[in-house]
Amino acid sequence: MDTILLPIMWVIAWIMTGVHKLLTLFGLPDGAGIGWVLSIVGMTVVVRALMIPLFNKQMKSTRMGQQLQPEMQKIKKKYKGRKDPISQRRMQEETMALYREYGTSPFASCLPVVIQMPIFFSLFQLLRALEPISTGKYGLAKSIGPIDQHIAKEISTSTVFGAPLSSSIGSAHLYEQPKAVYIVAVVMILLLIVTLFFTQKQIMTKNLPESALDPSNPMYKTQKYMLYGMPLIYVFTGTTFQVGVLVYWVTGNFWNIGQQTWMIYRHPAPGSAAYKAKLERDRKKRIAKGLPPEEDSRSGSFNGELQTGQRQQPLGKSRSKKASGKIDAFGRPLPESLQESAENPQADDDGAEIGADGLTDAQRAQKRYERRAAERKRAQAKKQARQKKQAQSKRHRNF
Repeated sequence: MDTILLPIMWVIAWIMTGVHKLLTLFGLPDGAGIGWVLSIVGMTVVVRALMIPLFNKQMKSTRMGQQLQPEMQKIKKKYKGRKDPISQRRMQEETMALYREYGTSPFASCLPVVIQMPIFFSLFQLLRALEPISTGKYGLAKSIGPIDQHIAKEISTSTVFGAPLSSSIGSAHLYEQPKAVYIVAVVMILLLIVTLFFTQKQIMTKNLPESALDPSNPMYKTQKYMLYGMPLIYVFTGTTFQVGVLVYWVTGNFWNIGQQTWMIYRHPAPGSAAYKAKLERDRKKRIAKGLPPEEDSRSGSFNGELQTGQRQQPLGKSRSKKASGKIDAFGRPLPESLQESAENPQADDDGAEIGADGLTDAQRAQKRYERRAAERKRAQAKKQARQKKQAQSKRHRNF
């Protein structure tokens, strides 16, 4: 195990010693003490900060998974009771195609956890190796990175309220204050249970859309099992890990709470309670700024005034001439008669001004609408043809 995790143990050792040196520059005493406890906290913060992009990807994948649940239910209902190999293969193909359409995968949300496990076990092995290194009995290697015999003694003798970092409930009888080890370890395990329960509860109550709150929804059932089942894992595993590992674990859970709270506040899942709260906050901010409470996203209009939603761009010399009607769309000068008509626009029977192209603003807007409608129709036809071709090729593959 040490051979496999040794590179990660080296990285953790360098981060811990680097954080410890930084803390001593700010006045913390060198040697054994609170500095090495805080170095584990600092190492946790560094690792979690580096994993922020993965966390964002995990949240995005989780949100996508929530949105595709109705489609997943349709696929399962379609193949309900069909246990033959062909039907099972088709259901799997349609499921994976659905994941590809939403740009996610069933394992994307597990990536941060998978990456954290080697770090977690590397820290466990590093703390376990402190005593052999401090006594010079750690095999052929005399150190792990910068952690030599002297530093190993400092870390192993550093305590959290009397409990050494290398101690655990299972090995408490080997230390001078076993009672302190028991108390500190139990309190940390309770903190782990509470923080993990709060994290899962926050997701279920604030960041799940209403469609996912159906008790018959498999994803909701999974979340509910995790809510009550995952904290119990700490009861059985927390007794075997050292106090230093528990410090890393507790720090990571508090980091998760802060990161998740920020994500839910700023980027909630559509349709969730947090999303509705964000809409209400945005509404109050608009009112405070003197703007209408709601923004018309369809036309970009506020209080009946049409706005395009784009900043008015400054015009160059040629574009200014074109806008004034003195040149055409190809940059060629217009005849004097058309220039005069552009400078002195005429009006139709309803009083609307007629531009140099012989159209009113309403007629130009109508032409733009018809052109965009035709473009949308062509795009939809291409999409349907592509889907039909994919369905045909899928049938050919299955048979």
